[in-house]
Parts: sequence; structure tokens; C-alpha cells
Amino acid sequence: MNRRRWNTVFTLLGATVFAAYLVYTNPFKVLVELNGFNLRVFVAAVLVNYVGLFFLAASWHVILGVLGVRLSVWRSIQMTFVSLFAVWVLPIPSGVEIVRAYLVKDEEGSSIGKAVSSVVISKAYYFTAFGALITLAAVMVTMVQGSAIPVDARYVWFVVAYAILNTLVFGVVMTPKALLYIYDKSPARVRKHLLDRIYRDRSSLDGFERFVGEVGAALKSLRASPGLNLLSLLLVAFHWSTGSITAYMVALSLGYQISFWVIVLIYAVVEFIQQLNVVIPGGLGVVDVGLAGAFVVVGVPLSVASAISLLTRLATYWFELILCGLVSFQYGYREALKNL
Repeated sequence: MNRRRWNTVFTLLGATVFAAYLVYTNPFKVLVELNGFNLRVFVAAVLVNYVGLFFLAASWHVILGVLGVRLSVWRSIQMTFVSLFAVWVLPIPSGVEIVRAYLVKDEEGSSIGKAVSSVVISKAYYFTAFGALITLAAVMVTMVQGSAIPVDARYVWFVVAYAILNTLVFGVVMTPKALLYIYDKSPARVRKHLLDRIYRDRSSLDGFERFVGEVGAALKSLRASPGLNLLSLLLVAFHWSTGSITAYMVALSLGYQISFWVIVLIYAVVEFIQQLNVVIPGGLGVVDVGLAGAFVVVGVPLSVASAISLLTRLATYWFELILCGLVSFQYGYREALKNL
């Protein structure tokens, strides 16, 4: 109840910030006055963003296939969309991964070890793609285009370091030796009441050892399929880039052409803010202001930057929320019928 109450408070706070931001920037004036708004380009931007969501699910599905989890593509899509919807409603750190692991752990050919391994590897690939694309964008802007990085260069490299550090942490933690070290160093009460009871249906206290064995087997399977690992990485890289592509196309629909690589760097600001957000659902208000502010930095007028931000968030948040919400309700309805 306390969590729900605080979630409501922060949602209202985000809505207040969002409303104040709209009043101050007045993007609607720009949208009304622009006779050249290209609806087809905007619709295409929305579709590109939707494709990115399916690629995110496909990337995870490839990993599950390597691990021997027998799951249809549609089932993987459903679980991914349910996890996205759940985190938009109730933001928690790594919420998408937690929900997906919970949903897939009891599927055919799966286990807790495989479920956790699949989502951790997926998250590591996400951060790998995140860091690589930001680095590429910085190189393209400075060396190829000969322009200055539109945001503080120290911030860009900090975000890259953040992505690399997350990848390394996930890589180190998801090794049997590291897991056993964590187990050995944990307090006795933590081992007894938490780690040893990962498999709650077992009377013996060897649940954590069984979990570590499953993780080791999962990692061995993944190392044996480098081609599929690369495919999963490329799929999640495209998913991450679709946010930038969508923002680029939205700007085009409003008659503004901004360098795509500049937008990648701008979107890194938004992504970093979103990663740190654990209180306001969807980063309502906060992400909108950050995205508009980043466009202002590169010379876009405030009202136009706000209009681009508003339409980009419409495509990448509100339309995603509708799609994932519909899939989530359909998924929940079918699961409820199974239990009757």
C-alpha cells in the first residue's frame, strides 16, 4: 500500500511537471502554425518504433532458443510487452528483466537459472549496444562531420563508461565463481532464508547450488553459439537505435532536419535519465523536459524543440503504452482462462 501511495504521488508530480512544461514551451502553437506537417512521415516514425519493440523481443527470443527454452516467438513478444507495460506503470530498477525472468521460469525447457541468465545476458547486450552506438555517434559528429559534440563531452563519455561498467558487472556476476563467492560472503541468515530457498519446492537446502549449476550450463550453451549471440546483439542494437530514428523522423515531419548522429547523442541523454528513473512512471515530465532541452542546446527554437519532444514521446511512450497494454490484457486474460 505504501508503494502504491508513493507511486500515485510521483505520478501526480510528473504530470504537474509535464503540464508546467507544456504551458511554458507552448508546442501547440507550433503544431497549429506548421502547415507543412507531414503526417505520413510521423506515422512511419511510429511504425519504426513499433518494429524496434519487436526486435527487442526477438533478441531475447534468440537467447532463449540457445538455452533450449521452447517458447514461440509470439510468447516471447507477449512476455516482453507485459514486462514493458508493468515497468511503465510501476517503475523499478531492471524491472523489465525481473518480470521477464519471472514469466519465463516455468515454461517448457526453462528453469530459474536459465530465466535469470537469459535476461541478464540480454541486458548486458543492451548496454553493449548502448555504449557502442554512442561512441560511434561521437566519432561521426567530431571526426566525420567536423562538429562539436552538442552536449558536454564529459557527459557523453560518462554515459559510455556507465554502459561499459554495467556490461562488465553483469558479465562478472553471471559467472559460477562469482555467484559462489557472493554466496560464501553473504550473512548466514541471507543464505538460509533467501539464497538457499531459490527453489522453494525442495526440502533440502541446495537450491542455490542448483541455481549456480543452471547458470553455468546456460553460459556454456551461449558460448557455443557465437553467431546467434551476435544476432541477438544486433537485434537489441537496432531496438536502441529506433528511439533516435523516431526522433529524427519526427523532426523531419515538422520540417526540421537535424543530423542523425547528433540525435543519437541527444537520445543518450534521455536514455540515461530513463535508466535512473525509479519513481515516476515512464519518466513523465522529466524525460520530456530533458529531450526538449537537449534539442534547444543544438540550436532548435524552444517551442519547436518542445513540439519535437512532444511528438517523439507520443510515438515512443504513449503509443507503446497502448500497444503493450493491449497485449498485456490479452496475455492476462488467456492466463486466467488456463487457471479456471
